[in-house]
Amino acid sequence: MDTEGFVDTQGAGTLRHRIEAAQYEVLRDRMRGFDQLGAMFRDGTFPRAPLDGETRGQMIAADVAPLVTNPFVRLLTSTKPWLGKVFDADHERGENLLTPGFVRVARVMFPGYRRFRPAGDHAFSGLGFRTYPGDGLQDPDRRVLKIDYDIPENPPLIRRILDELVQIDDNYYLGKAHVRLSVSRWHLLFIFALQRR
Repeated sequence: MDTEGFVDTQGAGTLRHRIEAAQYEVLRDRMRGFDQLGAMFRDGTFPRAPLDGETRGQMIAADVAPLVTNPFVRLLTSTKPWLGKVFDADHERGENLLTPGFVRVARVMFPGYRRFRPAGDHAFSGLGFRTYPGDGLQDPDRRVLKIDYDIPENPPLIRRILDELVQIDDNYYLGKAHVRLSVSRWHLLFIFALQRR
């Protein structure tokens, strides 16, 4: 879970240092580390301008203990399958950018899903979403950008995922990925970051 390639626009390594310190704390004391990341998320704002085009992704921390038996979750946490997201602001939708290795496995896990497409030399796009503003699941007093995978073309497991995004710097966005366990129960899976390319 490194921050390599992410540009710190706050200067003097401040943002990178805060992220890395929280990552380290997650390893030492999971609850305290997630509290630090949660505080950073709460300090964020609804994105000041619509996200449009490609973003580079970074997995910050995972909280998957109740779901470790799920092979899809194991795949996500044992490899680096995710490269970022591409947004279409005009149509309020987007897709994920994924590694070829992940796509090979996902085609076996989700044989009915046919929407993976090449996106450059070493990436695929797929697993689409729609975007809209809303209140945070864990932070109902905060306005967030919802990244909602509950669309008909996605596999049933993917449709249970809901991301939330806030802006914490000029070009840095912090996100929470949740999975729906029941009609009204959600579990935080990942903390992630996005940066515009």
